[in-house]
Amino acid sequence: MTVDGSPALHDDDVIADVDPGLFARRLEELFRTVPGPNGRAYSAKAIAARSTERGFRLGESYLSQLRSGKAKSPSFRTVEGIAAAFGVDVHYFLEDRAAQRTRDEIDMMRMQADTDVQLAAFRLAGLSSDSVSVVSELIKVLRKQQGLPTDPPQVTEAGLADSGE
Repeated sequence: MTVDGSPALHDDDVIADVDPGLFARRLEELFRTVPGPNGRAYSAKAIAARSTERGFRLGESYLSQLRSGKAKSPSFRTVEGIAAAFGVDVHYFLEDRAAQRTRDEIDMMRMQADTDVQLAAFRLAGLSSDSVSVVSELIKVLRKQQGLPTDPPQVTEAGLADSGE
């Protein structure tokens, strides 16, 4: 463990401090939520290939074992490769706050790709600031009713900023 309580990892270390079930669930979450270039879910074969292309050798069958929880102790290099293949921060697998930030980023990307969201934004363009405020308040009420956060994560040019929780 490091001073801040996060797992101390090095290139070939086995991730002993990470619950294998949690790792498998987070990996499965990426397969479910991160779309490939064609808009469909990635296959294990595609992620293994993307990882290998980025310099992290990863076999499809080992990835499938990690995904199902049968393989329980990936090396840090393997975790780096999987993260690189999905385009997420490696800390997604290691820290709850990083995992939440990654989920927020994925949600933001999906929203940007959603045609209905784009149409709503287009329809707001040109309205008076008072009208935009009314619509914004209505959206907050609807989001609250559906159990969703009412305010978006803080966005910077580099991506989502840490909310300081």
